[in-house]
Amino acid sequence: MGNNRTVSKTIGFAVIFITCLTILYLTTIYKLTWILPIVCIWVVIQIGIYLKSIITLDQLFKNVMYALLLSTFLNQSIISINIGPFSIFLYRILLILAIVLYISTALYRKRVIEDFYNSRIPFIWLFFGGWILYGVISVLWSVSIMASLKYMSLLVMGIAFVYLANRTFKTRRQLQYFLAGWLGMTVLLVGIGFVNYCFSIQLPSSGLYGASSYKLSYPTAVFFNQNDFAVYLGISFFFFVAVGKNAKRTMLKGCMLIFSMLVVLLIYLTESRAALLALVGGGLVYLFLLIPKRWKRLTLQVICGLVLLGGLFVANRGIVKVQNLIESAEQYELNEVLPSNLARINLLRNTFSYLLDSYGFGIGAGNIPYYLEHKSYFSTGNVYQVHNWFAEIAGNFGLVTLLGYVIMLIYAWFAFYRIYEKVSSRTDKMLLEACMVGMVSFLISSISPSSVMNLYFHWVFLGFILSTLSVYKNRKLEF
Repeated sequence: MGNNRTVSKTIGFAVIFITCLTILYLTTIYKLTWILPIVCIWVVIQIGIYLKSIITLDQLFKNVMYALLLSTFLNQSIISINIGPFSIFLYRILLILAIVLYISTALYRKRVIEDFYNSRIPFIWLFFGGWILYGVISVLWSVSIMASLKYMSLLVMGIAFVYLANRTFKTRRQLQYFLAGWLGMTVLLVGIGFVNYCFSIQLPSSGLYGASSYKLSYPTAVFFNQNDFAVYLGISFFFFVAVGKNAKRTMLKGCMLIFSMLVVLLIYLTESRAALLALVGGGLVYLFLLIPKRWKRLTLQVICGLVLLGGLFVANRGIVKVQNLIESAEQYELNEVLPSNLARINLLRNTFSYLLDSYGFGIGAGNIPYYLEHKSYFSTGNVYQVHNWFAEIAGNFGLVTLLGYVIMLIYAWFAFYRIYEKVSSRTDKMLLEACMVGMVSFLISSISPSSVMNLYFHWVFLGFILSTLSVYKNRKLEF
């Protein structure tokens, strides 16, 4: 009865409101310039009133989070509106809505502090909080304030998603939904990637849109370039493998095998060497996980010995090779176009110089592109992104922040490994393998994209990792 009464009131208000707007529209000279925003705000309010009558805030928050998860993989391909230096699209709209709903619910239930500690990883949230605080403080010595504000907005949104995901996905079943959502969207993006390659069609969100004909066949899907897509595919490949290995149904195993092969083919078509290297590195780690426990210690000793011997044999040649590359890179003027490998070397050299100039504190959030454009020590061929995630963190935020980020990932990996050695369930192994090998793939391939901060799937992946870690720390296993 209460719900029907609410619906009746909503319809009544709608009729009156739309009638008034119609009269105003017909009698004003400003037309839709101010009426449309009012209509949008009113529609949102009325939808909120209606939903409140049929669903709780907790349920609404979870539904929004599932929608947010799926929208992340669409990047900026849907509802992209530029507002000055910032842009608004579906992911950001849903993220803002999710933040508002969570804060409202947490304050109403008086569980803000309880949620913080119940995650069983409060020290990680303290690190993220310190990262944001340091980024805000770094604005004080940033040369480009606007670049810092834009970069910090990306950082805050990314960390907000990670925290909200941790508060949403609290059981193994929900983690399976999370993983299913990732794989489902990957199937869609793989299809778009093959359309890119077969028909030389690029979406407007791609940096290759309108480029030369030979570039149009690179698979980019909804991403800005093929390197970004390759990093995503590298993580997704091991997700497919983890699900296929631990699935019970033969049909599902076959589907996972087919899609994993398609992903490898797409990575090859992107020509991303870092992503191919990530497949090799992740594959070796996966093989190590599958080795019987009694052989793992011996295997590690053999691998360490081979790496040490190999390092001794190729060290001199490697040093000479790097020196030759550096000497070759120094022969170019600041505005000359460099080969890709030489440009990357000079990008790293510039970033290392900035780090030394700032005594290891970083030059300020988001300021590396500004420095590379206006204060470059070495030629970069008009490339203004560092193209290395670790150098990006260190150059912008300093060595301490980079160290904290690396320690967090190392801690998570070994925590997963300790749990992995004790579990026997297919579901547990699937989730833990996806996390561990996916992390290895990401860490290797993250040296490829121009910038990782604006890759939203990176924050989704981090949300999946920390949500999984929190679930297993709380031992909420649904046997």
